Amino acid sequence: MIENQRPQYAQIADLIRTRIQDGTYAAGSLLPSEDRLASEFGVSRVTVNRAVGLLRSSGDVKVRRGAGTTVRSVPRIYRDSQSRYAARQEGTGAGEVEVRKLNLKSRTDYRHIGEVETPPAVAAALGLDTTDRTLLRSRVLYANDEPTQIADSYFPWPITKKSEALMQANAGPGGSYGRLADLGYGVVRFSEDVTARPPTEPEYRTLGLDPSQWVFEIWHIAYTAADMPVEACIHVMPCHLWTLGYAWRDKPVSDER
Repeated sequence: MIENQRPQYAQIADLIRTRIQDGTYAAGSLLPSEDRLASEFGVSRVTVNRAVGLLRSSGDVKVRRGAGTTVRSVPRIYRDSQSRYAARQEGTGAGEVEVRKLNLKSRTDYRHIGEVETPPAVAAALGLDTTDRTLLRSRVLYANDEPTQIADSYFPWPITKKSEALMQANAGPGGSYGRLADLGYGVVRFSEDVTARPPTEPEYRTLGLDPSQWVFEIWHIAYTAADMPVEACIHVMPCHLWTLGYAWRDKPVSDER
């Protein structure tokens, strides 16, 4: 039922979203045509088009050229910052574990593995000089063949250059952290800074985003027991696909006297 208090297109977007959530419009299925929806709701096609625009921005539907508008096929992925790395022994990396827990097919395509010049921001995060080199493992992660994130990991070159496993796409059980531990640089703690922003054009194309959708940019830094930063990973993730979970214990503050 359409009410007068809110714009019609916003109400129709809510109704369609409810049908997506209750399975009336199944994941991956085609949304009814705008003409059909306009007739059903008793509104103009322009109003329905604006409603679909809202659903595109929120990631509930996706427009595929020549195929129409489809319901999002990948559910929202929960990224538990506290436990994700502890579970990495279940797969080659934490991102793979998160996707498999949803019974989705995981895939990682590597764009580059090798020695590179270090970007200034990465050098600062790793405590390096800008002239120092790093090992870059750049990849795109997928769930059911849908891109879910770009992840670029930088490691100090002097400590990784002799690891043959880190030069391979499949670094083995536990992923890159397992190999760092083999080298004597086991990771024991992490820090993360999260920003939401519009994607760059290359990110927009790689992740198959709608122009109105935003991404999370997560700067993830891994440290050894000696407090040495050994990885700076920049994750770029569509906001509509991810929920970021953070948990910590409250530390009582002692009374000042």
